Amino acid sequence: MSGQLPAQQLSAQQSEKTGQTTDIYVIPTDKTPKELLEYAQKLLQKNPVPPNLSQEESLNKFIRQAKFIIEIADTALSSKPKEPLRSQIFMFKFQGLFGLAKVTDTPEIVQQLESYLNELDVLMPKSREAKKARLLDLQRQIDLFVRKNPTQEEFERISKIFLSLLQREPVDFPNGFALNFIEWSEIAETKLKKKGLTEASVKELTAILQSKSLPVYQEMLKQVNSATKSLGQEFILQGVLLDGKQFDIKTFRGKVVLVDFFTSWCVPCIEELPRLKEIYAQYRDQGFEIVGVGGDKPEALKKMIGDHNIPWTVVSETLTIAKRLPSIERRYGIKVYPTMFLIDRDGKLVNSNARGQRLEAALKRQFLEDLENLKQQKN
Repeated sequence: MSGQLPAQQLSAQQSEKTGQTTDIYVIPTDKTPKELLEYAQKLLQKNPVPPNLSQEESLNKFIRQAKFIIEIADTALSSKPKEPLRSQIFMFKFQGLFGLAKVTDTPEIVQQLESYLNELDVLMPKSREAKKARLLDLQRQIDLFVRKNPTQEEFERISKIFLSLLQREPVDFPNGFALNFIEWSEIAETKLKKKGLTEASVKELTAILQSKSLPVYQEMLKQVNSATKSLGQEFILQGVLLDGKQFDIKTFRGKVVLVDFFTSWCVPCIEELPRLKEIYAQYRDQGFEIVGVGGDKPEALKKMIGDHNIPWTVVSETLTIAKRLPSIERRYGIKVYPTMFLIDRDGKLVNSNARGQRLEAALKRQFLEDLENLKQQKN
């Protein structure tokens, strides 16, 4: 029978006495490093964050899972496992630290993550997984970067990290990373030029990204260019719903509409659902709608809608093509999930990257304009 660490054992006993749910994230003391890794992976797989939790509850559970990953990885590493198991456990711990840094972004956690990445560089200098870890962390930094008013020092710091990664062995760049960099460079060229930033870093990085060695960037660039050309124009979306009925976005004319291109297997798509549902509830009565365009099989989409209680309209790209209607994704060059477009009340595309805080800011601007227009009409 598996044992528990003293502190965890006490916590479980206290939970039983108070009638609270027992903490399932306990660390066995009688397992080998391999068994610990397998135990943790199975436990996390069987206990995902429930979709019906509030944003605060989801965040707390996610943080608890991340801390559990770190604790059990440290326990396994204390037994000094040999390769390749050691590398697997190192990367498992990275998942925990990365998750914490992504949702909390406290200086202490970020410092721990950076120190651990340096450790990975020393212990696994030629590891493809270690480089991917660096890429993921850089993506996290870029995402934070584009959400605020960055300084020249911040841009130069991220540029140096990016260039050092490109000088290593080639590796496939995650799609979201490439898309974030495109947005990052665009912001740098507009906002930071006003602060006197030299264009050298932007040009150098863009030239490298545009090279044939990074085809993913080329695909992302096509998507951005396609969406940019459509800004200010009527957004056309005619497709087939999961019940087989045809849908035209024109039926929502007069409303602000978010078009969310997603799939059931896209982890970031699922991660954004709780906040999307809160935004939908907040603005729906003011004339806000969401139209999801699902890119995978109808059966998978139906299951996802049921599992996560998605309340808005969902169009199936697969059924749309089957009915010989034009591909919605191809029309707008969609290569990355999720991709979110914001459509104004006149049916025109006003934002081709409406995710996270960018969506919330865009909606505030949109509904603020509505209020101003109403005041002018009354006067």
